[in-house]
Amino acid sequence: MNIVTIGLGHFGASLAKVLTSLGHDVLAVDDDLNKVEFFKDTIANTICLDATDPHALRLLPINEADVFVICIGDDFGISVKVAALLRKFGVKRVICRESSSIHLTVLNAIGIQETINPEHEMARILAQKLPLKGIQNLFTITETFKIIDMLMPVALIGKKISPINFRLETRLKIVAVKRNLRILYSSAQAAEREDRDDIEFMENDTLVLAGELKDIKRFLHS
Repeated sequence: MNIVTIGLGHFGASLAKVLTSLGHDVLAVDDDLNKVEFFKDTIANTICLDATDPHALRLLPINEADVFVICIGDDFGISVKVAALLRKFGVKRVICRESSSIHLTVLNAIGIQETINPEHEMARILAQKLPLKGIQNLFTITETFKIIDMLMPVALIGKKISPINFRLETRLKIVAVKRNLRILYSSAQAAEREDRDDIEFMENDTLVLAGELKDIKRFLHS
């Protein structure tokens, strides 16, 4: 994807670096030249530009970008102004960081429907993770359906188990098994090959599972 991020604070810089690492064509924008120079080696493209200036903003790939992400969180007015200008210029998709209910209301009023509050989102994820001892990451698909990754449980180390039998026993789907930073098993690849072979679980493998929260809890406490 062609993605433009505006703002190189903690959230904006982190987002731009992760998107770059995933292979996306990223252009990160900030009006602070020091930040632009600092991140130029870890983000695909960086540019120093005042996004509140309509003439400067038009220099960005308005029509080519798949999405603009406004990552400004500490200045309500600047965030709203940039969002309004992008809407005026006909940008296809704008996602905006919001920092309060008032900020969100104003963004919605000018037509911005996709927003994110990183602090709220991180707090929600942490609150869901805390009772799930042993997991590394948690991704919410719905309120009850989750994807988790975790270090291989001691009880499974050295065992050979087929994904089909694992699902029958636990009601959880093995999405992937990672070993030494590479994917040893992927359910998508297995489906293409109609692969029904057993997986041998090893120490320090990472197990990625998907399923209902109640079944995840039962598996973690079994």
